[in-house]
This record gives sequence, C-alpha cells and structure tokens, in this order.
Amino acid sequence: MMNSSLPEKEKLLSMLTEIYDQLEELEIVLEASFSDLRIQMNHEEQKKLLEPVHRLSMLEMELDKINPPSHESTADHSTSITRALKLEMGF
Repeated sequence: MMNSSLPEKEKLLSMLTEIYDQLEELEIVLEASFSDLRIQMNHEEQKKLLEPVHRLSMLEMELDKINPPSHESTADHSTSITRALKLEMGF
C-alpha cells in the first residue's frame, strides 16, 4: 500500500513543480508587461501636462503684450510663478 502511494506523491510533486515553474514564467511576463504599461502611461501623462504648460506660456506672452511688466519685478515674479507651476504640476 505504501508503494502505491509513493508514485502518487511523486506524480503530485511533479505536477506542483510544473505549476510553480509556470507561475514563475507568468510573473516574469506580467512584470515586463506592467513595466512597459507604466512607462507608456508616464509618457502619456507627461504629454498631457506639457500642453497646459505651453498654453499658459502663450497666455503669459499675450498678457505681457497687453500689459508689459516692469523689468525689476518681472524676473522675480516670473521665477516664482514658474516655480509654483512646476511644484503644482509635479515637475
């Protein structure tokens, strides 16, 4: 009776080992896939953020044409706005 259970245990152990190997392969594939997806999503978010930054710059230039700022306050004000925008947008 013990001899008959030994082949069953070996068979079960072999099946479990095969399942484990398949799970390791799946983990590698999923990790690569999610890594690529994460990179792609990061690029898409960067593109989405660049458009509003560009639009804000264009609006600032239009505003400067209408109401030219004084030279003394321009550098400090522009730098603080740029810094604030970058912090707000996560750059």
